[in-house]
Amino acid sequence: MSKMHILGLVLACLIPLSGCYSPGGPVPENPKPPAARQPIPQKVIVEEETIYSPAPRDNGMPPESCDYIHFIRYRPATPDGKPKEVNAILVLMPGYMGGANEFEYMGRQLVSMSEAQGKESLEVWAIDRRPNCLEDLTGMNAAEESGELPDPKIAIDYYYRGSTIKDKRFQGFLKEQDVPYLSEFGLKLAMEDIYKIITTKVPNLEERQRTVFIGGHSLGTPLTALFAGWDFDGNPNTLEDAGYRNCAGLVLLDGPVFYWDINRFNNISHEDYNQQLQDIRAGIAPRFDFFQGVSPEAMALLEIMAMSAAAKPDEESTLFKNVPYSQEVAALLQLLHSRDLIHFISGKPAVSDFRYTNEALLGVFMDDNFQPVKMLQVSVGFLQGGPVVKKSFPGSLSKLLGIHGIDLDNLFIPWDAGPRDELGKGPLYSWVNFDEIGNANDPDYRSKDGKVIYTTMTEEMTDIQDFARVLYRGPSNYTEWYFPSRLRLDIGAAGAPFNKDVGLTFFHNARVDVPVIAFGAPHGDVPDISGWDEYKSSIASTEFVTIMAPGYNHLDIACAAVDRPGHRENLVFKPLLDFLFRSSEGKTLVP
Repeated sequence: MSKMHILGLVLACLIPLSGCYSPGGPVPENPKPPAARQPIPQKVIVEEETIYSPAPRDNGMPPESCDYIHFIRYRPATPDGKPKEVNAILVLMPGYMGGANEFEYMGRQLVSMSEAQGKESLEVWAIDRRPNCLEDLTGMNAAEESGELPDPKIAIDYYYRGSTIKDKRFQGFLKEQDVPYLSEFGLKLAMEDIYKIITTKVPNLEERQRTVFIGGHSLGTPLTALFAGWDFDGNPNTLEDAGYRNCAGLVLLDGPVFYWDINRFNNISHEDYNQQLQDIRAGIAPRFDFFQGVSPEAMALLEIMAMSAAAKPDEESTLFKNVPYSQEVAALLQLLHSRDLIHFISGKPAVSDFRYTNEALLGVFMDDNFQPVKMLQVSVGFLQGGPVVKKSFPGSLSKLLGIHGIDLDNLFIPWDAGPRDELGKGPLYSWVNFDEIGNANDPDYRSKDGKVIYTTMTEEMTDIQDFARVLYRGPSNYTEWYFPSRLRLDIGAAGAPFNKDVGLTFFHNARVDVPVIAFGAPHGDVPDISGWDEYKSSIASTEFVTIMAPGYNHLDIACAAVDRPGHRENLVFKPLLDFLFRSSEGKTLVP
């Protein structure tokens, strides 16, 4: 009997029990006073840059916008606004289904911290992979540009209610049949785009070798390893074009390269590779590669959710009550916002039956105590205002449902949406920020009766407002709406014996001899940090620094707060700066 048949029988047996909702449970205690802030003076200019580089046209004609590489440049502010000489340039690649805004907080803070120290200077360049060109961010950008704080209603009206912005109307989220050309947006293009950026902006090879560092978060870490071993002219005997010969070092931010040796880039036969590629090109196999249920619409709604949390954090959210989102999004919300299997089956109470402030809604979908998907977790605090109980779904059922990377421990869910016959009339849940969870004298955040420890100050390190801004701020965004399946296929063949035959010129892994620094989040999505040694042993680097950040989740690595060191010190940014400036060997001026 198949897993799906077993699941069907389980569901059939439990459906009669689906009316078991009864509100109540332990209630979180009041928050502690917030920690004192020591903000870093913001001495950074943020600007979007583009480089013309025609997209592949081997399977259809991509839109003109895809003929440009986009990246966000964070550089030191100067009296005349012009660029200054810097000691290091850190080029960062986002993770799976991620965009340049993964590094919005990190880029601003690293540049500003460097300037505040008054010694070395730094630029950070955050990359948008080429498929981000397909996103229609008209509504998002208009909402953000409407005033000092964003107006999410502008975005909602544009994406859901047919409003126009500068005579432009949203044409809907793209379907796979709309983007045949996405079959060509693979690893080769991703590698060449990074190379194009650094060789165009820093044309002198010796300057690149002294001052340019390549790095990434999550999926960006194997992409960093692949860049280092890539050969850009296809001739393995000429090394000046090798990736590792065009940079001063590598930065790995909590990603699977920690336990990927060279063989992880060789897990498919030539025949299977060709067949899968043919199927993607023909539209037989998916052209998009999404985590289960996380559609472009869901990613857009997350950005609108963040705008609402930033603009009116304490106002009651109406997002899921008034927005006509799709059944696909409804299914995802039910998967994420169910206490147990019975709750998931019944769908009652629905997420829209609970009352949240805008800030609490963002928290309950992204915080590590509520969000079950490890790669989406960030440590931004906890709920208050009503009962909060243990959550067990999807839990151990995730394997049966075919869902991977699910947190099985210490998850919670609010449990008062009002009486059974008056859903929607429960208490208004609000949010307790990370620095209000506990302090040195009382580190635990408990229920009022003291019987439940929900979280502790050692498990919380990211400000929810900082995180909200990361999700929407600037001309790019945090997510990648149209992640291409071709990229995953190519990664699995990059180290295969036939790699050169299919344009995957990953030849030089064993020769990589530049300094490397790797950061790990113990609560993140990397299951076994012992694999660091595997990658370290597969390359020639003599300096390979590894740093664990206790308590951190996957997304905290790039956005843990730096302005409350007396409460919780950021464990990534200062060691990263020390590594960059210790490993750089000169200065460069980028126009």
